[in-house]
Amino acid sequence: MDNETQELTETTEYAQPLPQLLDAILEPEAAYADLKRKPRWLVFFLVCTAVLMALIPLAQPYNLAAGQERMDHYISENRSQIGEEQLAQMEQMRENMGEGFMFTYLPYIATPVLMLIFILLVATGLNIGVGMTGIKLGFKPALSIASLTLIVSTIGGIVGLVLVLVKGDVNVGTNLSLLFPLYPEEWYTRLLKAFASQLDLFAVWAVYLYTVGVSKVTGLSTKRSFRVVFILWLIWALLGTALGYLGFAG
Repeated sequence: MDNETQELTETTEYAQPLPQLLDAILEPEAAYADLKRKPRWLVFFLVCTAVLMALIPLAQPYNLAAGQERMDHYISENRSQIGEEQLAQMEQMRENMGEGFMFTYLPYIATPVLMLIFILLVATGLNIGVGMTGIKLGFKPALSIASLTLIVSTIGGIVGLVLVLVKGDVNVGTNLSLLFPLYPEEWYTRLLKAFASQLDLFAVWAVYLYTVGVSKVTGLSTKRSFRVVFILWLIWALLGTALGYLGFAG
């Protein structure tokens, strides 16, 4: 190892994954260091997914109201350009928003699928990013880091739901998009809002945990680990900005 890497200290050995998941919050260095000894990801993924799926029925009424509000705004802004037949179809669609497969069942299917895709993408990115430093990470350890860090998304989901329940609508959060109008008119304001939505308290926490994970599993220095993670986060944030600007993401 060169002078920018560090020797791993003796680690806490976790016999069970749930205490390790809890320590990702309380003692992250110990929790991530043990992934080098025993990489594991499935239990972390299942627990975090189950918690987020349990939040769905509580959040759905507010998501429905927000969807109807967005459609009302779109109709109001574009009424002169919408034909009567299309307008009638849109109004019918608005009324039926809370019914059918899309609303009743799809969220319970989409949540685990999207979370699995997410950790696979993160693991791939970490593996490639760390590999470019000349250090080998391996896909299973990378997947373990990504899965353990889902605790951030889980807590973020709980906090987000609490904020929604307190305020009574979904236009709340922990990111800087709250500084912008709900429906920006200028293209550059929409672009800035989309980027601001990526500057989130829980994103900062996740970057920290990914950095700890990479450092503890590979022995790479904290500085170099952060560099890898930050570049990957920036790529992800720019993709999220593009999707947010086009209206496919928050």
